[in-house]
Amino acid sequence: MKLEMRQKLAREPFAEKIRKVGQLIRLAKTFPRRAAKSPPAAK
Repeated sequence: MKLEMRQKLAREPFAEKIRKVGQLIRLAKTFPRRAAKSPPAAK
């Protein structure tokens, strides 16, 4: 994360941060989950 973004986020009120997290969670739920890639088989 860029330093400017971190500083801007740090200055925001706590309630605003919680609201944004809620938006991100709702948005993440709308996207289909990608299948996790299995690790390559050891020889």
